[in-house]
Amino acid sequence: MRYDDRRADEYDDRYAGRLAEAEATADFLAAVDRPPGPVLELGVGTGRLALPLAARGLEVHGIDASPAMVARLRAKPGGDRIPVTIGDFADVERLVPGPYALVYLAFNTLFELDDQEAQIRCIAGVAARLAPGGAFVLEAFPPDLGKAEDAVTLVDVDEAGARLQAVRHDPVAQVVTGQTITVTEAGIGLWPFRLRYATVPELDLMARLAGLHLRSRWGGWRGEPFTAASARHVSVYERSGCSYPPSGG
Repeated sequence: MRYDDRRADEYDDRYAGRLAEAEATADFLAAVDRPPGPVLELGVGTGRLALPLAARGLEVHGIDASPAMVARLRAKPGGDRIPVTIGDFADVERLVPGPYALVYLAFNTLFELDDQEAQIRCIAGVAARLAPGGAFVLEAFPPDLGKAEDAVTLVDVDEAGARLQAVRHDPVAQVVTGQTITVTEAGIGLWPFRLRYATVPELDLMARLAGLHLRSRWGGWRGEPFTAASARHVSVYERSGCSYPPSGG
């Protein structure tokens, strides 16, 4: 599930598009109904979301497995003021005491946990660390099982080189293993990845087993409706028994 240290230096450049939407994401998270108190990001990384949330006056904490990624966060203005616990966020209940008013997982990060058991343990740990009335926000892609197959595709190409993506799909384990391959005059670069994906109903069941229920679901961080054509979902869960009314999505 971990980004190895050599990825830290290039992470922000590689995901510049996600950095560009960080302010809209932070606006969404800051507006989530919740009680007062600190918030927790699982997979805080280089601070793409933690820093703009902190700039909005929230007390942000983080968990991450990569010291190198956290070092990049620390090097940014305000990054040294965000408490970060180094560890596997599947074990969130063991790593941090809480309680938290809001816990969030963005950009398919839950899928980087190794298997279903780890994902269930993570969500159960989140539920255990939420304050009464607290919210859990999860962003992930809804798998298109009709297109899940082994493939090599061209991501982009220009005068400087080309970027390819090679993937192998295990539909039984719901695991996609792959390499993003960059070819330039300087040589070949490899960016390995492994995702254990979960369907939207499976995630709802994991949440229910942890004592959470769905408050709302959106197709993006700007409040887009979630439909069968959505490339991602932003799901807001809360502890069962919370008095907040459901909304949207």
